Amino acid sequence: MRVAGLIRALTVALLGGLLAQPALAEPAPESPIQGQILALSVALAEAMELADPEGMRRVAVLPLEALDDATKNHHLGRVTSELIASRLAGRPRILQVERAQIAAIMGELGRAKAGQLAPQGAASVGKLLGASAIVLGTVAATGPEFIVNARAVDTETGQVIGAAASSLPRAGMVALSEEMVEVKSRGGAAVRSAVAPGWGQVYNGDTGRGLAYGGLFALAAGGAIASAVLGVQAEDDYRANRPDTVSRRADADAHYDRVNLALGGMAAVWAISVADAWITGRDYERIVVGPASEGIGVSVGGLF
Repeated sequence: MRVAGLIRALTVALLGGLLAQPALAEPAPESPIQGQILALSVALAEAMELADPEGMRRVAVLPLEALDDATKNHHLGRVTSELIASRLAGRPRILQVERAQIAAIMGELGRAKAGQLAPQGAASVGKLLGASAIVLGTVAATGPEFIVNARAVDTETGQVIGAAASSLPRAGMVALSEEMVEVKSRGGAAVRSAVAPGWGQVYNGDTGRGLAYGGLFALAAGGAIASAVLGVQAEDDYRANRPDTVSRRADADAHYDRVNLALGGMAAVWAISVADAWITGRDYERIVVGPASEGIGVSVGGLF
């Protein structure tokens, strides 16, 4: 009986401990800055959940408005919005509008890069996206810090249902932006292929084609070198001026012809690789959110 009572007590204590655990643990921040973004995101999420205690919220996180050159140059409006979106993704009662869908709507409005939307305008965008709430805000430089102000807007009423702000160290935000923002261009791809055929294709993300160009160029270069060596050897034999080496003149000429063909092949592969890198390349910026969001990548050039 004592053993049964002890087992019962341990079972009750264990179940009580499990039931006391939160339903969803927030991901641990990777840095103080991401910790502050997490706190800001939690404040917005809790405000939205409080405004609709019983239901789910379909939320669209728009690019925050960059208010000065410092924030624009470092893409902080979009970087911050991506971080907020990645944190809100962990909330059990929040469904997010797909980033590509937001980009398409914002592209049509011609407002995405600036992020300039008043609450009423945001409500209209939210309805187009089928969202019940919109998150928008601003990022501004003030001395050694960047100030982030974000607010959640109900798309039905246009009313602000939640707001949060955070002061983030300038140096840390600049470093985070440089880590997250990947900028690529058609010109960059072409220049790389001009330096090394195939490099531009790898830069564009087409590794197979890049390796093919590189392999063809290397094969042609190897053929040119081998033919040149054989040609020199044949010419040296001919210059020995012996009866048995007279035919080596023709051999040398044949090898040198193959050198010219190989050099022509190298030039053709080089030119085609450069042109292909330019044609298939794109001018774009890609924001890659860190491990907290499981490596989500969002292409924003040409979209945002």
